Amino acid sequence: MEQQRVSSNQVADAIQWIAYSLILVFLAQVITSLFPLALLQPQWMVRVSTALRGTASLPLLALGLFMLAGLIDEEVLPSGRQLKLMRQIATYAAIGFLLLVPLQSYGLVRSINNQVQESQAQLNKLAAAANQIQQATTEQQLRQAIREIPGGEQIANRPLGADLQTIKTGLLGRLRPTVKRLENQLKDNQNQALQNTVVPLVRDGLISLAYALGFAGIGGSSQAKPTLLRRLLKPRNPSLRKLQVSNRPGLANGSEMM
Repeated sequence: MEQQRVSSNQVADAIQWIAYSLILVFLAQVITSLFPLALLQPQWMVRVSTALRGTASLPLLALGLFMLAGLIDEEVLPSGRQLKLMRQIATYAAIGFLLLVPLQSYGLVRSINNQVQESQAQLNKLAAAANQIQQATTEQQLRQAIREIPGGEQIANRPLGADLQTIKTGLLGRLRPTVKRLENQLKDNQNQALQNTVVPLVRDGLISLAYALGFAGIGGSSQAKPTLLRRLLKPRNPSLRKLQVSNRPGLANGSEMM
């Protein structure tokens, strides 16, 4: 029996459909991360940034597969014009991932600040209630101060059952340790949040820069000029630099005169 061989057309066709499937998975992940929409909310920024970083390798790989499929079979989809458009989009994607670095940093820092502010507000409320209890000179003032304590509405409506000073001493004896505990907890949370923020920010920033590098390397311009990445790296190539110097008119004329 003759062994069946896979033709280059079949390989190119399989590669293109794998690329299309990767793009569909990427779109599904990113689109679902957009909802519910909350454009100015830090949690939304962090969620979308995480989805982009987690799936950006899919379209990057898909573009490479499209180019490989086109190299194997020129008649495979997408066409040369469509592939050129995809490479132009890749250039914008590179810029987008560069912008993603400050965006994700802002969203993460704002999210942590919001958590700290919530804890600070709770602490301030208890501290203010303790201060009002300390300054209360009448039963009405004391009841009003008790209402400022979270969950103290029902307690304020009950009979006091003791003289004013005794009630104040008992309440302050319970509130002050709670306020002190919350102060220490807030400081610990701030220090821990700072430590837990630096590493993720550096990691996510490097990932975004890596994706920007990848998309810039595969992207193409509509004027068929070198990509931005190639233009940035080209002067750093010693052989190309020597070639550029030798092609300068002034240097060329000078070498002829010597």
